[in-house]
Amino acid sequence: MTDRVLKEPEYMTCLNCDTSRKVGTATYYEHNNPLVGTKYYPLCKKCIKQFFNGDEDTKQQRVKTILQQLNRPWIVDMWNSFNQDWGQYIKHVASFHGSKTFLDSEFETIELDNTTSGTLSNNDELIDKWGLGHKADEYIAFEKKFDFLKRDYALRNSMHEEALKKYCRYVVKEEFAVVNNDFKGIEMWSKLATKAADDAKINPKQFTKADLTDGIDSFGEMSRAVETAVDVVDILPKFIQRPNDKVDFTIWCYVNYERELHGLPLVEYKEIYKFIEEREKAYDEEVDLTELSDLM
Repeated sequence: MTDRVLKEPEYMTCLNCDTSRKVGTATYYEHNNPLVGTKYYPLCKKCIKQFFNGDEDTKQQRVKTILQQLNRPWIVDMWNSFNQDWGQYIKHVASFHGSKTFLDSEFETIELDNTTSGTLSNNDELIDKWGLGHKADEYIAFEKKFDFLKRDYALRNSMHEEALKKYCRYVVKEEFAVVNNDFKGIEMWSKLATKAADDAKINPKQFTKADLTDGIDSFGEMSRAVETAVDVVDILPKFIQRPNDKVDFTIWCYVNYERELHGLPLVEYKEIYKFIEEREKAYDEEVDLTELSDLM
């Protein structure tokens, strides 16, 4: 947990009901939220209890929301072992898992909806890549963000990949918090995303000249990059239009010597190169046909 200076007031105003209550374990919960500078979280137990009232089918999600605010872990097996009783659960977590945060949560295995995940239909691969406990639309957002950013981020080894994945998790969580108007979540995930970006060295303020130019900062380096690019002609003109070694030059001289003896005009080296290529192609086709006939 991040160290923080604790300023313990005698009374604290609840963020929800705006009621001032005396600070203590009877009125407020202790927490691990690094963005709150007091030992107790400023949301009274009475309001939290009322927040849990309602549809039982969505109670787990509401419990997770409070745990996120307190930055306490969600451990599904423990929740079920206490018969989904909040009081027993939070007491046990605070006592035996006090140093753990919501990022240490242990979620149940979720089922992703293949009809909404497009080509991302292999649930096991997504869970192995991003971890358990995320929502289906979050997994999809993780993948899209990762695929978009990796185009400009050199994944030289597994550590670089893990750093980028970590950043993607946090920035996507921040985006979902913005959509849900979760201002506390926005602040928390934004801070984590910024730190992850710094660690992965993908923060724009960390970019060097080499990063912005892909390491190309001279005409010489640009020429080398062009010569190795996929879309450039397979063989550059200097290898086709003139001889490159003594063997090429000897062939060129001998061909023109024979042509001159027969009263034929001299040829340029590129014509000899073209003839050799045509003969090579014809030979390859003949070999392929021979191998095919053998198989038949």
